[in-house]
Amino acid sequence: MKLQRCPYGHYYDPAKYQSCPHCAAREDAGVTMALREEREESPAYESVSRPAPLARDEEGDEAETRALYAEEVKTEPAVGFLVCVKGPARGQDFRLHAQRNTIGRGSRMDVSVKGDLGISREMNAVISYNPRSRQFHLMAGEGKPLVYLNGDEVLQPRQLQNLDTIEIGETTLAFYAVCGPHFDWDAEQQREKA
Repeated sequence: MKLQRCPYGHYYDPAKYQSCPHCAAREDAGVTMALREEREESPAYESVSRPAPLARDEEGDEAETRALYAEEVKTEPAVGFLVCVKGPARGQDFRLHAQRNTIGRGSRMDVSVKGDLGISREMNAVISYNPRSRQFHLMAGEGKPLVYLNGDEVLQPRQLQNLDTIEIGETTLAFYAVCGPHFDWDAEQQREKA
């Protein structure tokens, strides 16, 4: 007896059946076939949580899909930018926001400089923007590589000025301020309301 295999992976005896009896039984029942092997569900499998059913409105229809428009999305405005002028990320820009911005190689960092193994993954440096004083400061973080501001090692917090350069590993970043003594998003918003 030589068994034959159907396109869905079932084996059957062609001497008894012209086509796969498993597939024929499922077609009669209106069941869609999967393109992989079947497996029995064990009690442990059934205890796994399943996704919640879709929300339904009063008539039993699924909830409608709504578009998300720009006015519904709140983005934190940029207070400044870093632009990589030397290193593996050359040409890439990084957006800075108010408060603390962490710099490192890891994807969880606010400024994630990929490709430079001379930069620590986590918090090699920190740039902060204080909206009250409208000043930027650079601090060395917890990473082992040294941080330089305009060629000088950063040992304590140093105030940043527009067009300053920050060096970490093989990377040089140019600093561009959007906010400062001349402009701040909060002050501009207060002026608009008045």
